[in-house]
Amino acid sequence: MRRREFIGCAAAMSLVAGQGASKEPQRTARKGAPRRPAKAAAKLKLTHPRVDIAIVCSHFKESLRFYHEQLGLEIVQDIQIPEEVAVGAELAPRGFRHVRLRAGNTLIKLMDIPSPPPRRSDKFAAGVRWLTLFVEDVPKTFKRLKADGVKFLGDPIAAPDAAGVVCAVDPDGVLIELVQIE
Repeated sequence: MRRREFIGCAAAMSLVAGQGASKEPQRTARKGAPRRPAKAAAKLKLTHPRVDIAIVCSHFKESLRFYHEQLGLEIVQDIQIPEEVAVGAELAPRGFRHVRLRAGNTLIKLMDIPSPPPRRSDKFAAGVRWLTLFVEDVPKTFKRLKADGVKFLGDPIAAPDAAGVVCAVDPDGVLIELVQIE
């Protein structure tokens, strides 16, 4: 693999976040100064070690094929979300089918809704842009998935923080970044 400068890599951000804390000494607050919250994460009392990500599919069958058949993610739940829940929680304008697939500790939830919105632009934009999946061997994974019909944006490359990185695009334009940590 060729080594290129890779700025903005999600793998780099995830690795930086997991590295040691600052070695600067703790400062004590001045008398009368407002107290800072200890940590932002302490505000949420999380009950699961995962984050679930929902994708509104413009072509549900294509998305399910991509994530389940081509990437090989396991279906763990297939449920119908009733209209009163969808509308009441402001998740969607009507009820929908929700298929959840396991990707490590993360669940990717695909939404099958009647009259879905059109596919989003594949241009760089604000909002969720990509999902990073950490794999054992990027070159082998690339070859296997490409043989299964996954369309990649380029060939695998090395990055400063990873032995290999390659990106594909799902049917709705979400980048799927495959990363092999060195």
